[in-house]
Amino acid sequence: KQWYQRRVRGNLKDGMPESLEAFLADCCSVYSCFDTVPVSDCESIVNLGMSPKKQHEVSMMGAFVRNVLSEHKNVTQIIDFGSGKGYLPENISLTCPGVKVLGIDREEVNTKGGRQRNLLMERLWRPLFRKSHPHLPADSLINLNHYFPVTLELSADHISPDFVKQIASHGHISPNNKTMLLGLHACGDLTSLLLQTFLACPDLQNIVSVGCCYHLITQRERSAYYMTEGEHKPTPLSNPDSIHAYPMSAYLKREPLYFTRNALCLASQAPEKMCTLQKLPEVNLFYRAIFQVLLLDNFERPPAVNVGTSATRATDFVSYTKLALTKLSLSYCDLTDEKIMSYYFRFTKCDERKLYIFYQLRTALTRVIESLFLIDRVLYLRDNGVDSVVSRLFDPTISPRCYVLVANKSR
Repeated sequence: KQWYQRRVRGNLKDGMPESLEAFLADCCSVYSCFDTVPVSDCESIVNLGMSPKKQHEVSMMGAFVRNVLSEHKNVTQIIDFGSGKGYLPENISLTCPGVKVLGIDREEVNTKGGRQRNLLMERLWRPLFRKSHPHLPADSLINLNHYFPVTLELSADHISPDFVKQIASHGHISPNNKTMLLGLHACGDLTSLLLQTFLACPDLQNIVSVGCCYHLITQRERSAYYMTEGEHKPTPLSNPDSIHAYPMSAYLKREPLYFTRNALCLASQAPEKMCTLQKLPEVNLFYRAIFQVLLLDNFERPPAVNVGTSATRATDFVSYTKLALTKLSLSYCDLTDEKIMSYYFRFTKCDERKLYIFYQLRTALTRVIESLFLIDRVLYLRDNGVDSVVSRLFDPTISPRCYVLVANKSR
């Protein structure tokens, strides 16, 4: 309230209120314990078809994996969970002589795209490498493409001491060799599945994982407050009894902290990007807040369905309201344009600014929530006798889910 009053009056010479400074300092202190990995973002020579964001992620993650492999010479093969179109495993296989990489993805379209790109890179690899390293002798171009993509739906059934042997049945990798488990932006529960598989199989020596999509993580809490669809439609989040549900660690099972869907979505936001671009959310955020009031005022027990992005093409609040009501299968026949706009005028003078201030304060909690998931995973590995390290790998203004977890069973 103090901060808002100062902004409205234009009296900012006294700076932030002490309570706000303390709040922001507390938020920063939670994730400041994660160091930044000293990896250079070198230009990738296998970045065909990648967006600038993907180029950054593949370049940094590839360099990081090569550093890990250089410290563990006995690891000769990698299994990549959720490999997509194979950008990362192809990068690693082409730049790490003798290391075989098997990519697993549940979508056949990604596997097919990975195979096609693989064939293309096999033809282009040597000319690309020679162009990027003109001073190297021709006989140094010994790197061969050892990447192989397969389509497979991973599940709890794969948490087994024989995991590497099971996957080796698809070909390309050996059943008894020391293996690294890899996951770049493993979505939702896939990161938890990856960690449990790593612990269960003795042939898995290392794990390198970057998680994402926290809003898709399964929570053990069954309360309707934590349901995906809200209190009007109490459908539980996936399977709360899943063995890879959050929390995983013994500590957070004893002292659990659960999150609403809004909080989980907040953990996937990009605060650094917002600060760098100096850009507030689109006006649709304000429209959505006003629409919520209109919905509750005019409809008895409205359905708890997310409006989503269906109304983002709206040009004004009237069109936004009609598109949103259509998405919710509600009629707007009794709502005139004048009545709809009366809600807009009711709040637009001062509440829009309040909403954006609230949004910025709320965004400060993004890394706090994300940190809890990261710490839960670190503690879970420690519960099972494996130490791990979480570090910032990517530039968060480019790739917001920027923290990598790395563990090695020999330590």
